[in-house]
Amino acid sequence: MKKIKLLMMTLLITVLAVGCSKGSEQGGETGETSPKQIITKIQETLSKAYDMPLEDGVLSGYFLTDMTNEEEMLMYEGIFNSEDIKSGYILQPMMNVKSELIIVAEAKDAESTENIKASYEKVLSDQDEMWSRYLPDQYELVKANKIQTQGNYVLYVTSEQVEEIVKVFEEQVK
Repeated sequence: MKKIKLLMMTLLITVLAVGCSKGSEQGGETGETSPKQIITKIQETLSKAYDMPLEDGVLSGYFLTDMTNEEEMLMYEGIFNSEDIKSGYILQPMMNVKSELIIVAEAKDAESTENIKASYEKVLSDQDEMWSRYLPDQYELVKANKIQTQGNYVLYVTSEQVEEIVKVFEEQVK
């Protein structure tokens, strides 16, 4: 009888542990999305398109910058106002021979959304200035750039995979 009780307790604990861990793997299913989830899905899409692995959650050969981390954002000092950004990530190649740049940000409110869009326009202007004199094929990607807003989420895309990335963004924020 004692063994049966022990076995039942073990089974109950196992079922509870598996049930709880499954919910946390899915991110809690709150119905909310986050820039982290969006940029992760974008990286998965690029990983397949470019046949490149993700290493520690980041596309191989790319930087992932947390827009709420002041140290990581030094490169973008004077472009973004940290007060506007609730959460956001920047994905860009480590080597400066590709114009690819993907930014996903969640603004704190409607006014902040407009401010982030204005910052994206500044980034686009900087990219245009740089790539117009450098590599013509990369400049074509800059000219095909997309800036898109949905609610308080704002997307910036310069990429060969621009349409696929926009699709992922739209699916994630709807």
